[in-house]
Amino acid sequence: MQNIKINPWWVVAAAALILVCNMGIRQSTGLMLPAISLDLSIPMATLGFGFGVQNLIWGAVSPIAGMMAERFGTPRVLLAGGVIYAAGLLLAAQAESSAMFFAGNAILIGVGVGATTYPIVLAAVGRHFGDRNRTLALGIASAGGSLGQFVYAMLHGWLAPLVEWSQIYTVYAASSLLILLLAGVLRERRDDAAVPGQPGSGLSWQAIREAFGNRDYQLLNIGFFVCGVHIAFLSVHLAGFVASCGLPVAVASDSLALIGLVNVVGVIGVGWAGDRWHKPWLLTLIYWLRACLIMMLLLLPPSSTLFYIFSVLMGMLWLSTVPLTSGTVAQIFGGRNLASLFGFVMFSHQVGAFLGSWWGGLVFQWYGNYDLALILSAALGLLAAAVHLPMTPARMRRYSEAAA
Repeated sequence: MQNIKINPWWVVAAAALILVCNMGIRQSTGLMLPAISLDLSIPMATLGFGFGVQNLIWGAVSPIAGMMAERFGTPRVLLAGGVIYAAGLLLAAQAESSAMFFAGNAILIGVGVGATTYPIVLAAVGRHFGDRNRTLALGIASAGGSLGQFVYAMLHGWLAPLVEWSQIYTVYAASSLLILLLAGVLRERRDDAAVPGQPGSGLSWQAIREAFGNRDYQLLNIGFFVCGVHIAFLSVHLAGFVASCGLPVAVASDSLALIGLVNVVGVIGVGWAGDRWHKPWLLTLIYWLRACLIMMLLLLPPSSTLFYIFSVLMGMLWLSTVPLTSGTVAQIFGGRNLASLFGFVMFSHQVGAFLGSWWGGLVFQWYGNYDLALILSAALGLLAAAVHLPMTPARMRRYSEAAA
């Protein structure tokens, strides 16, 4: 099967559709927190912790899944991850206790998302493209996650008045089977394919140590940690934040859908820009703008109009860090081990996501509002903006020259 040549843009399309399911489901389940809390009598802080654990497991699985994909092939990892993802959604849907919901939503979904998410699919895309248009291809594939956020948030908004949250989880589980149907398209090019079971296939621990000894790789990890804080805090706690402002819950689902829809344009545009301008400094701009927008939520009077304006502007930045960060990793180390090396960066992202999910619930439980969480998120945005500045164009050129 690996002898069949496939158009690389078909790989991009399949990767985007897999991310529609992977991220669309994951990002929209936070909209159901108030209903889940009421139905299962689970405090919001406990639910926030559970979603934080899910993010942490997702991050821990990502580099392991990346190494397995490089050793045994991307389709096999996607097939296993897709089955686990669907099983987690079904178990959570049938939950009658907090422990059962935690097992499905935190553990199984965490493993399933980690085995079917960005590092796995973007590495398959990255291996089919050179430096000239790789970031654009990564941006188009990444846009699938943004489109999925829009599609599933709109689906939730349509289903929520008609059915229980558990039935929505079941619908999501059925839709996640699309990952299984598309897994085979993301097979490796023949010259990049791993030989199953062959010693030395994939990434060595020495290469991992060398990567973590690289200062620029360390800075990318710090920046993506902050990205995880932002994404998880907003996606998990947006419904609670909107409710605390006395606004209808539909504002939250509409806002999340709007962020996803606008980010389809944003992430493709950033992918195009990343092939033409210096990627780390584009990341600096994105994180600085995020900090400004988060402070806007804190300082301006809450209204549906404010949330919609915020959503349009944040939508341009939302997942736009993904093609730039993965593209920078590929520029530093090449595309062959992108799944595992970007997987470790994704782990940093998910450690941040754990904190963003958990502290959002804690702050609300302690103070009855999200003000402190917003301030901390904005401050971290400024930190992320700063850490990308030392990654100068001259340093990146040296990586490209060394690879050549």
